[in-house]
Amino acid sequence: MKLTPADILQEVGAERIEGPTDRVFTDFASLLEATPTDVSFFSDVRYEAYLYKTAAGAVLLSTEYCPKKPLPPQVTWIFVKRPEQAFYKLVQRYKSVPLPSWGREPHAYIHPSAIIPEETYIGAFSYVGEGVRLSRRVWIFPYAYIGPGVEIGEDTLIYPHAVIMPGTVIGRNCIIHPGAVIGADGFGFYKGETRLYERIPQVGRVLIEDEVEVGANTCVDRATLGSTRLGQGVKLDNLIQIGHNVQIGPHTAIAAQSGIAGSSVIGAYCRIGGQVGIADHVYIADQTSIAAQSGISKSIHAPGKAWRGAPAQEVRQQLLMEALMRRLPELYPRFRELEKTLSQP
Repeated sequence: MKLTPADILQEVGAERIEGPTDRVFTDFASLLEATPTDVSFFSDVRYEAYLYKTAAGAVLLSTEYCPKKPLPPQVTWIFVKRPEQAFYKLVQRYKSVPLPSWGREPHAYIHPSAIIPEETYIGAFSYVGEGVRLSRRVWIFPYAYIGPGVEIGEDTLIYPHAVIMPGTVIGRNCIIHPGAVIGADGFGFYKGETRLYERIPQVGRVLIEDEVEVGANTCVDRATLGSTRLGQGVKLDNLIQIGHNVQIGPHTAIAAQSGIAGSSVIGAYCRIGGQVGIADHVYIADQTSIAAQSGISKSIHAPGKAWRGAPAQEVRQQLLMEALMRRLPELYPRFRELEKTLSQP
């Protein structure tokens, strides 16, 4: 990789450049790890001190940023509207790992009825079942399982050891990371006449819309009937459990180790932190934010609010309760003394 300040200006539309402009950069790095041949960026005032310690050759920063003191003259300072966004655009353009070329590697099994365009990559030891329909520019990496009747849209990546169970539909520009399991049976049982658990048949499917990303070792269960659905642009982190018949609205993001029980409905543009638990048959309104380790046992109908705690409450109320709880050791003796005083005749 060779990148000059002029290249950066052309790629991200920098408004101005200060410092040397006759240098060449060969990599990207954080402010503290960067060397004189690296490009870095600054977008968080918590790390402002790093600007004066960095050895980076070039740093992208906001046009709205006003330095408290002169910036080091040996660094090329590139001012853009959104430095973080511009930085990752450059990384994607100049540093992305190339994808394998089209073709079928040895030892891959492909059922004769599967529809596989020429512009498709099928990795070694992967399995493509009966009636599978792949669109153009789909990558099936080694050891992936694509079950019967699966449909996968254009420009989608299925990474190694991902399991796509029968009947699943995946849209365009999706990424299914290693070890993810899409379409396994939901957790459905009932007590029969002998009081033993009997299986409820899970005969639905999973429907994943365009531009969805499913993290490593995340599980999305098939519906009992109908569809478990991930809306357009949904982003799931690693180690998440999505129960049967769950509906997740467009552009919602969920962090690692969260679990959503069956038949819950999550709105659009929600943000759900790590280790959040959501009970079954719960409704979450659009643009809801839920802090990490929260527990949601009841529906949230008002959109655009932030929730925290277990059981979860609106953030302001929950923070007030936490503050009062911290004062209990101090207040309890006073309460007991007041109680004794009031009980005297």
